[in-house]
Amino acid sequence: MKFTVYDLQMESKTYRLFDVIDVPRQLRVVYPQGDTPTVLANAMGFDFLENIFKIVSASMKDNCLIRVKDNSKEVERFHDWYPSSAEFHLDMIIYNYQYTQISSKKIMRLLKMLDYSKKKCIDIAVPDIAYNNNKWWKLKGTLNVDKRSNFLTISSNSYGFLYMADEASSYHDIEDDEEELFAHSHLFGLCKHEDLLDMRYYYEEN
Repeated sequence: MKFTVYDLQMESKTYRLFDVIDVPRQLRVVYPQGDTPTVLANAMGFDFLENIFKIVSASMKDNCLIRVKDNSKEVERFHDWYPSSAEFHLDMIIYNYQYTQISSKKIMRLLKMLDYSKKKCIDIAVPDIAYNNNKWWKLKGTLNVDKRSNFLTISSNSYGFLYMADEASSYHDIEDDEEELFAHSHLFGLCKHEDLLDMRYYYEEN
């Protein structure tokens, strides 16, 4: 997978931000005020997300973050499902908190540095790894989700991201179908008391 990479110096630390170059159109994030944030995508979008989660699980080390910029259509049918206070077209900032501890406020500062920072393009192979649920009890409380400005942060540990990759892979065989509105999953396995992030199949012709 190809990324534009920025090395960003802040408060005696060097952060590396990996900006995904090719983001599917059929991948979106919705943030309904007072409700659970949801990722909506077709099979290709979830295949992409599965690969991102595997890369974050195994390849992102100290002070590394991945940004998935919104590339969806400006207006889509599912927007009408939500109240006017819902927010669409959010970017995702994804990182492994085993190696990266950073606040949403500091992430905003990093993003403001991108326009005047050096960059390079790299290709990262998707690791050949899979989730094994023989330690499922270790997942509880490993997901953190926060919304700030125009992005949603998603952080977990390596095991949690493998779980999310496995959930994303469950949509792999669904053909593009605008009438398919049922397939969805709640990431309850990662949460202690409340649902923090949902996945829902959604396809709309461009």
